[in-house]
Amino acid sequence: MPQEAKVAALEHLVVALLSEIQRLGGSRIENIYDAARASILEGNYPSDDDSRYAAKGALEDMATLIPVR
Repeated sequence: MPQEAKVAALEHLVVALLSEIQRLGGSRIENIYDAARASILEGNYPSDDDSRYAAKGALEDMATLIPVR
């Protein structure tokens, strides 16, 4: 299975999970997004700045798919 297909499947799974959490009145999606963004920017992985900013961009792209109340 190509890596791109695996990533796409995981993105769809994460979006579905976050949407369901929000629908059920669980954690605020914004809090989860902020924690993920901070983890990317402040963590050790990805280790180089180019990959870190690419990951941040991918997270921002994915966030547009999540309905926010």
